[in-house]
Amino acid sequence: MKTTKYEVNADVRKNNIGKSVATAKGKSFTTKAMVTISLLSALSYVLMLLESPPFIGFLRLELSDIPAIIGGFTYGPIAGVTIELIKNLIKAITATKTAGIGELANLAISAAYVIPASFIFRKMKSKHKAFLAFSVATISMTITGFLVNYFVTIPLYASLYGGMDNVLAGAAIIPAIKDKFTLILYGITPFNIVKGIFTGLVGHYTYRFLKNKLSS
Repeated sequence: MKTTKYEVNADVRKNNIGKSVATAKGKSFTTKAMVTISLLSALSYVLMLLESPPFIGFLRLELSDIPAIIGGFTYGPIAGVTIELIKNLIKAITATKTAGIGELANLAISAAYVIPASFIFRKMKSKHKAFLAFSVATISMTITGFLVNYFVTIPLYASLYGGMDNVLAGAAIIPAIKDKFTLILYGITPFNIVKGIFTGLVGHYTYRFLKNKLSS
């Protein structure tokens, strides 16, 4: 059957319209992702200010990683880390109590949690993927927290607050803490494990509640 010139032109116009619609959808999704990440970053900053009473010294439990988990599960690990970065930059500029040291540590340790959690959750198809994602994330955060605190954060705190003895004074409630190593082992490491489990539980159920709204 012979195709007329009119039919050829109609097919060309149809293909062009289809490409335009696809492009528009891609732009719309990108815009939505950027807006959502911005909103989650702002929420994360607010939640970072609503912290618990201190566990020991500078350790406080808060929910600021939950928006990063939601962003990471929805758009990928880069989105989650971006939320953590924006949160800590704003906090360091506007409301730091530690000359930026706490925000630096929070960024490194939170990224070590959000990246593996988001990657595993998005890649796995198993019904147990959330459990595995948060388990690996908690282990990653605990190891990273040990290294960051031992080599970076605690030495910086010691130089800022007049020596290691002043830093250790905040952990006097735990008799086993005698030096930098035991401070991290008996004080910070258990805290990070508890924080990882707590963040995983809250993050999982919050994402389940919001995922349909975020994907619509």
